[in-house]
Amino acid sequence: MEYLAHFDKDKRYGQPLNEHLKAVAEMCTEIVPNVVKFKDMDIDIIKCLAYNIGFFHDIGKYSKFFQEYLIGNYKGSYKNHAHISACFSYLFLFDKIKMICKNENLMYILMYLCYIVVRMHHNSLTLERLFTIEGQDVMWQELNVIRQNLFENQHQILDDLSSIAPNLKDLDFSTYLDLERLKGNKYFMNMPQLLKMGRFADEQWYFFLIYMFSLLVDSDKLDSAELVHRSGKSISHSRVAKYLAFKDKGSADKTLLLKRENARREMMNNVDNLTDEQIKNSRFFIITAPTGIGKTLSSLQCALRLQQRIQDIEEYVPKIITAIPFINIIEQTRKEYENVIGDQASLVVHHRLADIASNIKSSENIPISKALLEIEAWEGDVILTTFVQLFQSIFTGRNSALKKLNKLAGSIVILDEVQAIPEKYMPLVGATLQKISEYYGTRFILMTATQPKILEFGDRLLNSHEYSSKKTIDLFPSSETYFAQLKRTKFVPVLEEEMNTDKFVEFFIEKWNPRKSAVIVVNTIKRSIEVYYALKSELKGRGIDTPVYYLSTNIIPKKRMSVIQEVDKLLRANKSVILVSTQTIEAGVDLDFDMAFRDFAPLDSLVQTAGRVNRNSQKGEHLPVYIVKLAHDSDYIYHLFNRKLTMELLREYKEIYEWQYNKIIDRYYDKILSLGIPQESKNIWNEGILKLDFNKISEFRLIEDLSFICDVYVEKDENATILANEYENIILERGDYAHYNSFERKALLRNITAKVNDYIIQVKERKVESNLLQNFEIRNGVKSSLRWISPKDVSKLYDEETGFKFV
Repeated sequence: MEYLAHFDKDKRYGQPLNEHLKAVAEMCTEIVPNVVKFKDMDIDIIKCLAYNIGFFHDIGKYSKFFQEYLIGNYKGSYKNHAHISACFSYLFLFDKIKMICKNENLMYILMYLCYIVVRMHHNSLTLERLFTIEGQDVMWQELNVIRQNLFENQHQILDDLSSIAPNLKDLDFSTYLDLERLKGNKYFMNMPQLLKMGRFADEQWYFFLIYMFSLLVDSDKLDSAELVHRSGKSISHSRVAKYLAFKDKGSADKTLLLKRENARREMMNNVDNLTDEQIKNSRFFIITAPTGIGKTLSSLQCALRLQQRIQDIEEYVPKIITAIPFINIIEQTRKEYENVIGDQASLVVHHRLADIASNIKSSENIPISKALLEIEAWEGDVILTTFVQLFQSIFTGRNSALKKLNKLAGSIVILDEVQAIPEKYMPLVGATLQKISEYYGTRFILMTATQPKILEFGDRLLNSHEYSSKKTIDLFPSSETYFAQLKRTKFVPVLEEEMNTDKFVEFFIEKWNPRKSAVIVVNTIKRSIEVYYALKSELKGRGIDTPVYYLSTNIIPKKRMSVIQEVDKLLRANKSVILVSTQTIEAGVDLDFDMAFRDFAPLDSLVQTAGRVNRNSQKGEHLPVYIVKLAHDSDYIYHLFNRKLTMELLREYKEIYEWQYNKIIDRYYDKILSLGIPQESKNIWNEGILKLDFNKISEFRLIEDLSFICDVYVEKDENATILANEYENIILERGDYAHYNSFERKALLRNITAKVNDYIIQVKERKVESNLLQNFEIRNGVKSSLRWISPKDVSKLYDEETGFKFV
């Protein structure tokens, strides 16, 4: 009898089970870099565990029930294979690792965690209700039936296994299928409680568990899709310099280019000057540099040089992973990375709205479904992703999110703009980065213009007595000199009285020079629309024809991109233009104005707005960023303490020059540090990570709860109609899509959704209800969470300039 792991009914093709087990075991072992280590566990123990959970994770598929299920002849519960495979793995590892692990308690913990990995590899991770009183009898009965069937067929099974693993020919099935032995093992039955509350509690078990789970899930899915783990390729760091020479050719601003080049060379020299010992032992590298200094490419070059040195010293090629806080700035980074990398290595861009097809090289003949799997598994040499994808792959028990986590091991991770992490999570993230660096051997490059002391926050949570600055290497130590020389902008606080919209427009006209460009950043969409129309009316009344543009999430992404491009074109031509925006402008949008007006916000947001003014120092010195207070708008967006602290600091100055920003930021974060650890970080660490409570861990939300927000599809043009039709056809399996399997359709749906998003705005639920917006289902009966503005309703509900109309 041929035993199968998977069977495609359409193609009448099945994957041999023994081949699958061997491939997964080898892949699990192969992708563990030697830098991975846990307390009292050397790499041999880790690789032994990885190999064996890979080899036995589907041993239960040898049952006749599962084999009949594959070809459609059985649908009962005895087809379940994961739990019996987990029991087998536990008992097998008992004999295997006691020979290489001298610590008995450690041995029992590792066996149990590997049992969890195998048992849950088709589900989400949890240690809750694994042996419920009400379900125990049914569970053990089911296991016994499957066990008996495996035992009865052990000779055929062993013949099949030994064809790819001769050492298993004499395997004693009765020993490893002895369920009574498990039920009588106090360590086995009580381990969840011991790990949570007893002397075994330790944060390393969380990081060990999610890592081993990720190894298995990733390898299992890749092999099932007939894909292999790609070996890493290194990229010469000199490609960055060559690209910059081409990019900057003909630029008129030689002073700025020289400043960027000097900064880049200093960072590179610091990487070159590290000793081999420092390369082996250092895990955190800091780049603190002002906007406009070229951090994106400088950090990439540092990572590439670090990659080469690690390859020379530790004999493996680390993956480079760059995480960016916001989706809307990822494409500009992608273009820079593509120009550097070329065809020398594979670049994977992974975020919620990524176009799958754009990740496939023209030379590759790979189905879109397999391309999606490789993207979601981070199978590439350089990964470009978002904070959401990165951190929600760490703080989760979800199968699909965890599968790529193992790619962090041994990698170089660039975190761009780390100050974008919410302050309530800074201790949690800081502590987690330290533990990932310790256990997974991951190196981090923390890059920002305003370092938020994230590792110091982590120290507080870990009760660490070692000040984190001792663990870091500053790749740009002369940054203070650069900051001290900055004269691009200044803050001008005007906070004596609150302003309404009319008062603000009056203030703007008083301060604005009609020959200059200006950006206005306010805190709410409602206020932004009011200011936009009031300002346009005022300018028209004065006979001033300066164009005014509007930018917020209230307009569709396609329009937002168009606005940014039009404004950028005018700015580059030194034309006068005004942009009214919400905080959307802070998210790395590369626009360069003559002045700014910012509604009151916490200090780091103010600095971000200042970064949109005089970016390249070509417009003069100390250009103003006026800080005003528009009614109580900031109260709805920002926490009281952040507002109060920022207000106290701003009121100490009449004007604050750019060279002073960093000193004030330091004071700002020192004050926050002095307050202690936010409850959100404390709860997830103490209750989630230390006690392996994945329900508590799932409370981590990098983006605030959007349950009160609705996605609204605006079918405003012919292209929107074409995309909506395609979206429906895939879901309904109409036309050509009827011939695709479920995984292929999932990939196609993901790809079309990225394009559909160009026409989606997010609107508060109460506004959706008050405007009586239709469900997308009304369109053609397709079930969807989307709301819909039909072509005939666009003029009534959507304004081309300011987006969704509020009633």
